[in-house]
Amino acid sequence: MRQLMNRFGKVLVMAVLAAAGLWLAAPCAQAQVKEIKELVIAIGVDADTLNPQEQTTTLIQNMCDLIYDNFFFQDPTGKLHPRLATKYEVSPDGLTYTLHLRKGVKFSDGTDFNADAVKLTFERAMDPKLRVPLRFAIGMVKECVKIDDHTVALKLSYPFAPLAPTLSMTLVSPISPAAIQKYGDEVRQNPVGAGPYILKEWVKGDRLVFVRNENYHGDKPTVAQITWKIVPEDATREAMLRSGQVHICYKPLPSNLAALKADSGITVEMPLDTRTIFMGLNCQKGVTVDKKVRQAFNYAVDKKAIVKKILFDTAQPMDGPVSPVVFGYQKMDHAYDYNPEKAKQLLKEANFDFSKTVAMRTPQGRYLFDKQVSEAVQAYLQAIGVKTELRTYDWPTYTAGLLKPLAETELEVFLLGWGPLILDADMGLYGQFTCEVNPPKGLGSAFYCDAEYDAIMKDSRKEQDPQKRLALLKKASQKVWDDCPWIWLHVEKFVIAYSSKIKGMVVTPTEKFYPQYITLN
Repeated sequence: MRQLMNRFGKVLVMAVLAAAGLWLAAPCAQAQVKEIKELVIAIGVDADTLNPQEQTTTLIQNMCDLIYDNFFFQDPTGKLHPRLATKYEVSPDGLTYTLHLRKGVKFSDGTDFNADAVKLTFERAMDPKLRVPLRFAIGMVKECVKIDDHTVALKLSYPFAPLAPTLSMTLVSPISPAAIQKYGDEVRQNPVGAGPYILKEWVKGDRLVFVRNENYHGDKPTVAQITWKIVPEDATREAMLRSGQVHICYKPLPSNLAALKADSGITVEMPLDTRTIFMGLNCQKGVTVDKKVRQAFNYAVDKKAIVKKILFDTAQPMDGPVSPVVFGYQKMDHAYDYNPEKAKQLLKEANFDFSKTVAMRTPQGRYLFDKQVSEAVQAYLQAIGVKTELRTYDWPTYTAGLLKPLAETELEVFLLGWGPLILDADMGLYGQFTCEVNPPKGLGSAFYCDAEYDAIMKDSRKEQDPQKRLALLKKASQKVWDDCPWIWLHVEKFVIAYSSKIKGMVVTPTEKFYPQYITLN
């Protein structure tokens, strides 16, 4: 999209995409496609909320996309395609984005999708009284102004280069105004959107059932019902795929990928992801307040061994603070290669108290071998004399703990992943490390806060020239890499396995997949 942007004049950048053909359309409109009565997907975690503005988890945002739809769809190459909005315009100064909304669209409860609904969406997303963990992504939007029933203008406090792809995020997906009025806060359990599916049933800890929205504005999905089966155990999800109990296995065991790939009845995809996996290190509480301790913990862990021996190359070690697939990625000159002796020396210089027990936390079933990775990190820390206690939590409980303010948080050393939903480093560097995103306002659970870093990132947000932005993002990367608010572990590959009978499923590097227009041979 950067090539389409013209900062010196008003441009219509979406019209050319419409002419190129729509993504996620029903295969061959004229052909008779056999309906798939039910598609069963095995996933590792339950949803915490289905309110798009409250989202923190990519998998659940994936679900929300099917219920609510998006203004634009970002394809695997990063290009945008019209959905609820047909095009956008940018003012010469970059301070106004005009969105043209698709006409004739209704929410699944029959309420009209229009400018009033979009205005309400942005007002809610910007309301400081509401919990919106990803608010930083649209923090430059001052106001959403209704122009007419099918046109709104977003007024910005400063030009923001990645705003167009940001509009493809679940964060700004509109909810039916009637549903908000009816359910209030409980809309998170009673989602009503304008997407291709409707929530039919939600049995906590067991399944979510989506049925086709027969009044969807786009092509009719080929899949009549999607059942998301919650199966925390990796091996069980895989066994269910092999036995035909499920059609899709979300994140199977890395150790079994070779066998899965050799099975003619199974397709495995694993594109390099935007998701970085790390051990967060609390920068304002506990033993990890000291920068030398944080650096020591980085040298103590053999990231290459974890990738090779635990993850079976379904990831690659981090060599910078964001994934290589995003704009703004920089490989750092300095690497934290495995060096336990250097780790011990840094701890000695920091006067580390070896009598203290460091609290470690991990989820299970959210990331590839998450508990096993955490156990490996625990073993590496213990090998340099650090006492640790590792506790495991289900995902909804874990996410609740991530949002506690500094005074209440138990987090010292904790496993987490961060997967930017647009292919731009801003969402990683700004979204995890600026003071603004510290809990409870955001998801920067390491509580990293540095005025110099914040100034660099704010300058990068205002900069419109791509090369100057790159230079600023590199400067920010170098600073945070040295400060080590994380143990820099690895970048995941998005591993998903499914029946080879499935054709036409879209899988993206932002860790999303879209099965609504598949065929099943």
